[in-house]
Amino acid sequence: MTSVFIAIIIFITIVSLAGILSDHINKQSKLKLEVLKQEIKLEKIRNEGHIAETEKLRLEIEQTRQQLTLDHPKEFKLE
Repeated sequence: MTSVFIAIIIFITIVSLAGILSDHINKQSKLKLEVLKQEIKLEKIRNEGHIAETEKLRLEIEQTRQQLTLDHPKEFKLE
């Protein structure tokens, strides 16, 4: 009878530990997923910044080309 009681206590302890471990793993997985979502969001923001900077530089180059063409039309024939 004592061995059955000990076996039941061990079984309950193992089930409880398994539940705690499973809960911990689920929480870690959710945190990792949230971190990945934030990293993707940050990468999108960075990409938008690069696109905006590229467009700004393209416009500056175009303005410089136009100004050079107006200032020196014969010397700077840009295609």
